[in-house]
Amino acid sequence: MKISTSIALLCIASAASAQTQSKNITVFKDINDANYYPAPAGSSFLVAGGSDNCANASTADAISGAGTFAVTNVGATNGAPDAVGCVNTQLDVWFFWSSPVAGTVTVALCGGATADTVLTVWNDGAPSGSCPTTSVVCNDDFCGLQSSVTFSASAFTNYFFQIGAFGAATTYSGTFTVNVAPPPPPVLNDDCSTPIAISGPGVYPFNNSGATTGTQGQTEPSCLSFGSTAIFKDAWWTYNPTVTGTVTFSTCSQVTPGTGDTRIAAYAGIGCPTAAAIGCNDDNAACTAQNLSSLLTVSVTCGVPITMQLGSFAAAVSLLGTFTVTETGSACSTPPVAYCFGDGTGTACPCGNAGAAGNGCASSVNPNGGNLSSSGVASISADTLILLGSGMASSSVLYFQGTSQISTVFGDGLRCAGGTVIRLGTKTNVAGASQYPELGDLSVSVRGSNVAGNVRNYQAWYRNAAAFCTASTFNLTNGLNLTWAP
Repeated sequence: MKISTSIALLCIASAASAQTQSKNITVFKDINDANYYPAPAGSSFLVAGGSDNCANASTADAISGAGTFAVTNVGATNGAPDAVGCVNTQLDVWFFWSSPVAGTVTVALCGGATADTVLTVWNDGAPSGSCPTTSVVCNDDFCGLQSSVTFSASAFTNYFFQIGAFGAATTYSGTFTVNVAPPPPPVLNDDCSTPIAISGPGVYPFNNSGATTGTQGQTEPSCLSFGSTAIFKDAWWTYNPTVTGTVTFSTCSQVTPGTGDTRIAAYAGIGCPTAAAIGCNDDNAACTAQNLSSLLTVSVTCGVPITMQLGSFAAAVSLLGTFTVTETGSACSTPPVAYCFGDGTGTACPCGNAGAAGNGCASSVNPNGGNLSSSGVASISADTLILLGSGMASSSVLYFQGTSQISTVFGDGLRCAGGTVIRLGTKTNVAGASQYPELGDLSVSVRGSNVAGNVRNYQAWYRNAAAFCTASTFNLTNGLNLTWAP
């Protein structure tokens, strides 16, 4: 009980009671009462500056959402608990805060107090509203001698704020602020079934703040380091090499925060792994400025794509930055060239349904859009070319060849191959992916009646029956252009 503020507390309580009686709302409720409700966002049941005893905070000083709240430790005593690893909090008061959404929360006394403050956030006690036992984060000095903390809150979850002073005799009255940032948007390539297609050397963006930790690629023996094989908050890319030789993926000095502690794995083929990783790296000594960053080099062959998985070493760490791709080896003689993207760089998709870079227009099942790539060699004498479609609906798909490049709206996507058209074959996508040819099919050169020197264009046209964009029930991948060698 704050002796010096008891009269003020009674006055505020009386005013609050009078105000709420007209609305048939009971201000003071037990947190374990079935009729308990949190305070409206940005408000408190009784803005009295904090409870001297944590056991009273859930009824006397319950607050919710973002806002500016009064705090005073005048008349407060030293309570328990104190967070392990933090400085002792002197003359502390308590608030019981309800998070209305999931997001990043910042609690700060910057500008709201002039004394030397200490601030700790605690998880709710058991039962809810009872004094806490597990701290989340604490801070002494952040903005001068005042405190500020940032933590990730879960929606509709309660927390305790413990606010006090560094000095044993320091008292103050002021305010603190609570800011709630919404969660980041989902990562488009969060799942191995929807990788982003990239090709050739370059610098590519990376942000896993909205990613989740998938089930694929989490138990690779080659990833074992510091007792763990996990790649947390992982994202996925499909890479089409432009050489036969090696490709290197690196996050050295390119990722924040701090040490840039990443982990990279690579797999043969497109999409979700079907075999063990062909390589994995956690920390690489070559990353001298950020020695917890990753650098992975694997062997590649022209026309044979691989899939790369990139994420965090630690479960709760989000990373932002770029990764670099470099290659060494013999250049592919006539590498296929992807074109006609539904990513906003050329002809607009019919409903503003742009896909990810390098893909077709977005569909009802994949916001990244479908992708067409290839493996093997387009050679008349030794044709090993395979057209690889991914990111499509799990439905029927037609692979076709055209003699000219076009880019026109067609169904929910863009048609990229025109002129004289040959239907190569119809397949059924499994997990959004398929290929032509399969065992028993004619080769692309034979089915397409090709001869050396032919320049041909390829695309995959797939069924997407859901009501999504236009009245049509189909969509298409990007186009692929290549020249047939002897």
